[in-house]
Amino acid sequence: MTAHLCQSLRPGLRVAAALVAITLPITALPVPALAADVTPASAASARKPVQDRAKQLMTSDAGEAAEYLSKEARQSGDPVLFLDAAEAYEADGVATRDKAALQAAVEHASIGLDIANFQTDARCDPGWQHLDVADFDRELARGKKVIADSEKALAELDKPVEAPPPVEEPKERKRAPRDGRGLIAGGSLLTLVGVGGLGMIGAGLAIGAKAQKDVEALNPSDIDYDSQVDAFDKKGKGANMITYIGIPVAAVGLAAGIALIAVGVKKRKAYRAEHGASETALHVVPALGRGFAGLSVGGRF
Repeated sequence: MTAHLCQSLRPGLRVAAALVAITLPITALPVPALAADVTPASAASARKPVQDRAKQLMTSDAGEAAEYLSKEARQSGDPVLFLDAAEAYEADGVATRDKAALQAAVEHASIGLDIANFQTDARCDPGWQHLDVADFDRELARGKKVIADSEKALAELDKPVEAPPPVEEPKERKRAPRDGRGLIAGGSLLTLVGVGGLGMIGAGLAIGAKAQKDVEALNPSDIDYDSQVDAFDKKGKGANMITYIGIPVAAVGLAAGIALIAVGVKKRKAYRAEHGASETALHVVPALGRGFAGLSVGGRF
């Protein structure tokens, strides 16, 4: 995309160059056309169909909309259309990463600001005014924003593109040796669960036995005898429930746990024999005491 303005012009000469470019086609118009004053109202009326057409073009091609607005701005000398063209060039330049479009955005915004500032000067013909005084600050801020954003985008495009970091190849994960340690660990865990089940059985039996003794020790002649019996009966039923739950937990946990430990020890022994390691020793002995019962598992794995 080619910028329509020479970038070598000094800022002070831009408005003069723009006025020459605007004035040349006007000199060829009939004399009656030159007599018409340009007021903010007439400029806004002439500007609206151009802006409506540009909005339609922006939905499909910002570059085409910028070219159209630039052409209309040069023909009318309207600073607002120059700023509209600048915004369109900026949108096209950012989307396509086109430096020429961004440079054109800066140039058109600068010309639009120069013309707007010139029209506020007392030396400017009062019959050639495109902006209301109330709109001047808004358009001035718009033009400065386009220039700042476009120059920032140009600076970003000039930055060297950093090479992506090298992709590290995933390291091959070392597989754990199949020496039965997993089976032994799982079996030990299940065995502990089974021992916990034995503890539940013991606790349930102890609580139930105590509740039975408490009931037998009650005096039937007591006023609250029935309520006490109900309370101890409830406690006994709870103890029975603990016992019933502990039985399958102990059975499954101990059976599965001991089986896994046995298989794991067998695999561990074969692995150590194959790799020249020491023998595996496993000891499973009952552990009994006051208030508890279970198994003690020990060994060298």
